[in-house]
Amino acid sequence: RQILEATPLLESFGNAKTVRNDNSSRFGKFVEIFLEDGLICGAITSQYLLEKSRVVFQAKSERNYHIFYEMLAGLPSQQRQRYCLQGAETYYYLNQGGNCEIPGKDDAEDFRRLLNTMEVLNFSVDEQNSIFRILSSVLHLGNVYFEKYETDCQEVATVVSATEIRTVAELLQVSPEGLQKAITFKVTETQREKIFTPLTVESAVDARDAIAKTLYSLLFGWLTDRINKLVYPRQEALSIAILDIYGFEDLTFNSFEQLCINYANEYLQFFFNRIVFQEEQEEYLREQIEWKEIPFSDNQPCIDLISQKPYGILRILDDQSCFPQATDHTFLQKCHYHHGTNPLYTKPKMPLPEFTIKHYAGKVTYQVQKFLDKNYDQVRQDVLDLFLSSRTKVVANLFFGHAQVMARQRSLIRRSSTRTRRYKAPTVAARFQQSLLELVEKMERCNPFFVRCLKPNNKKEPGLFEADVVRTQLRYSGILETIRIRKEGFPIRIPFLVFIDRCLGAAGWALPSQRGETTEPVGILGAAFGPGSRPHPCSQLFLKEQLYQALESKRARAHHLAALTLQRYARTFFIKRRFRSLRRKIVLLQTRARGYLARQRYRRMRRTLIKFRSLVHIYVNRRRYLKVSRARGHIPMLRRQELTRREVVDVTHLEIPAELMGLLEAAAGERVNAGCVVLVPPPALQPDPQLTLPLDINDYPMAKYVRGHFQEPAFGMLTAPLKAPLTRLDEELCHEALSLFKLILRFMGDPGLGGLQETLFGNYIVQKGLSVPGLRDELLAQAANQVWRNTNVNNEERGWLLLAACLSAFPPSAAFDKYLLKFVSDYAFAGYKPVCQRKLMHAMARSQLGAAAARTFPPSLLEWTANRQQASMALDLHCFNGVGSTALGHGTGQACVHPQCPTVGRGLSEGWRGWSVAMRAGAQGAELAGHDYVLDLVSDLE
Repeated sequence: RQILEATPLLESFGNAKTVRNDNSSRFGKFVEIFLEDGLICGAITSQYLLEKSRVVFQAKSERNYHIFYEMLAGLPSQQRQRYCLQGAETYYYLNQGGNCEIPGKDDAEDFRRLLNTMEVLNFSVDEQNSIFRILSSVLHLGNVYFEKYETDCQEVATVVSATEIRTVAELLQVSPEGLQKAITFKVTETQREKIFTPLTVESAVDARDAIAKTLYSLLFGWLTDRINKLVYPRQEALSIAILDIYGFEDLTFNSFEQLCINYANEYLQFFFNRIVFQEEQEEYLREQIEWKEIPFSDNQPCIDLISQKPYGILRILDDQSCFPQATDHTFLQKCHYHHGTNPLYTKPKMPLPEFTIKHYAGKVTYQVQKFLDKNYDQVRQDVLDLFLSSRTKVVANLFFGHAQVMARQRSLIRRSSTRTRRYKAPTVAARFQQSLLELVEKMERCNPFFVRCLKPNNKKEPGLFEADVVRTQLRYSGILETIRIRKEGFPIRIPFLVFIDRCLGAAGWALPSQRGETTEPVGILGAAFGPGSRPHPCSQLFLKEQLYQALESKRARAHHLAALTLQRYARTFFIKRRFRSLRRKIVLLQTRARGYLARQRYRRMRRTLIKFRSLVHIYVNRRRYLKVSRARGHIPMLRRQELTRREVVDVTHLEIPAELMGLLEAAAGERVNAGCVVLVPPPALQPDPQLTLPLDINDYPMAKYVRGHFQEPAFGMLTAPLKAPLTRLDEELCHEALSLFKLILRFMGDPGLGGLQETLFGNYIVQKGLSVPGLRDELLAQAANQVWRNTNVNNEERGWLLLAACLSAFPPSAAFDKYLLKFVSDYAFAGYKPVCQRKLMHAMARSQLGAAAARTFPPSLLEWTANRQQASMALDLHCFNGVGSTALGHGTGQACVHPQCPTVGRGLSEGWRGWSVAMRAGAQGAELAGHDYVLDLVSDLE
């Protein structure tokens, strides 16, 4: 039971979710099961190369080792508080992959099973608590962050999260000051003193990660040794060994671990080729059997490229690990120098830190970052001393055992080296190669059987068989050649005497007792296949010693050949009959299974189509409802309901000016007078027959303006603040433009803006364009950029509202107006097309005025309401002659009156000279000249 219970413990600590497998073993293991009288009497597990880098880094869609998530999900709340633990998503070492859960895996249930396993394996309560302390300290180490500060003209690292340092020190029972020094200082020992050198932020992160990886690796090794001591056999016995080694890996980022894993696969593939192909065919030739040699792929050159002395890639890596000045770059350059012409080695076309090896299973590109650090992998002496002083027994014992191993290795190397040779610490690559050679030696002493695991698809989906994927695996693993050898060779080999007893003896035939005597059937077969006859091609024979002893004469050998032929034909007959029967049953089973799968697939597709059609109907109905509501004047109520729907990303953290914040806070406590804007059935905004688009408008696409006037040829909605203005601005305006873009992001996406605050916020942005003419094109370009391909309907609508408000206040420059008109005409949202077209055409008609064509004040509340409704505005007009009428405004703000008031401008050669418009609101009043904007009066009073 202890042997069986050890499996889930090693799986939790050694398995993780990868891109291709939800329960991938990240260490190689060789399990030797000992048998005595047919019963299991013990076992021992050997491990190879735990992937320690996974503790501190996971790619997208990957997880760390299962034990971390199981512990966080299954620990009682009291213990979680004792270890200061929170959810998995809060830890940097666990949340890099993006998803901390695996569908179908219950981490809490697996943790309860793990606790039962520890009880069966006799782990005490103190030992279990120590294990969880170490695991918790690894998680807290990952949340230790650093920041730069300058000292002595050098940037060094300082710890930001001192709380995490104290938590880790408390869990591991070590000194907090010593732990902080271990990850922020490098200790150099001289004969007189210790020199502490501060580390940079990058080096401090590496030191932090190195401690986390060392803690987990030593804990995993201790667990393996502890299990082996419990289940190791007490005496020598026969054994059956199972090797569960890594699969061939080609990930998005392939590092030192993937090189070692694929090297192990290359070596085991070479061992497989030698057993199945080379030795098999050599035996056929030794037995003098007519045989045409079957070619197979020999991967010895790839093994030599990786490990051959003195210039194999791993050998170069070991040599570089001995030089303090060596870097990953110098290692890569040496590899390029020695192997640049090797057909199995490829240098990158661009100067990238990587190289490519053509393995038996395909090409793999390796990135050399951290190769030297991962290969050296030695615990610094100051770190070793720190944890040796731990008051936790398990932690101190872990590092004490590691210190003893290092001392023995140092002693052996010094004993075998000369006096002048410097001590060379064993590297990970050297240890891995040595352990791999020992593994192959063990396998050579055994009778090996090979089990090839094939993936039916690359999508991790059940019931999906991709023939191309399986065919590729069969081809590069050598299975097709193996089948051919077995088919053309002798897959079944029964000793001759066994065959006689089992087959011919059961049929009443027997070998002659003396020479010269023969039974009738054997004699007939012997005559048919005598010494001078040509044997049947199927009746081949291996020349083994027991056959020579049984067949001393030519007649006996002929008898044997005849018996072998009969055996072959009889077996063929029964096999064919069984095959036909099985084929009928299999065809019937396949029809039933395929029918069932087709019905299941149909039901799934039907449900999916129904859901998709429902979503489409919801979307279409919602757009139709919004359109009808907007036409009926119900959009203000809908806007209140949809305020929270216009967020594309969180923009509430973007800073806004203090003066604008004051206005917003003041507006929050005030309510707009309900009679300020009277909503009457708005006049429909009909197309103006006098407004005709320029004939050459199609020559001004926005893409052309972007290429000619933008700093970067990119146009489209952004979700983050700009690093530089869109257009080419003077240097003194750049900062204003970047601040303006943050305000636009906040205006379009802040769910808290509404009512008067929305109008104030928009007018603040418009006022920036009015006060600084040089920013007007940049402001309009930013607004147009944010509505282009905007994925959020409510966010896009707010952007067009802002663009309409800007065009009500100031025109674009002559270099930009036609491009913006073309953009508005092609891509305007809902009813904003005629609104923005009218504003732009009026602005282009006044282009001769230049900057003077702009208004004095930003749009009034009446204009904002009209822009939202995409409708005209109505103002009561009273003339001095007693005539009263209604003035209609189209949002351009000019002094435009109804034709029923004929006294305005009568008989004047220039329509804007000699007359005025005045406005009265209680005791306040204002008036303007004919060339000013009427709605500036309203804005001024507001």
